[in-house]
Amino acid sequence: MTRQQIEVIVAMYKEDCSYSEIAKVIGKTEHMVKHWVRNNRGAYALDRRRNLAEKSNNPLSSSAWDDSKWNIKLGLKLITRRWT
Repeated sequence: MTRQQIEVIVAMYKEDCSYSEIAKVIGKTEHMVKHWVRNNRGAYALDRRRNLAEKSNNPLSSSAWDDSKWNIKLGLKLITRRWT
């Protein structure tokens, strides 16, 4: 990666741009961007991202809730419940 590409990756990553958006701008593949970020987190202070479900304290996406034939709320309650 060139110095200019690295600067773009770091700036866009910190603005929460997706890997595919970053890849399009710098002309590399999404895989190359992901790999570079993983290998250079410490050097460029790139925090790990969490998926949207984890950010909202919801372990499943809304589509999973809507499409499920199971009682997911009850199941999660039982799974995460502290058993004594």
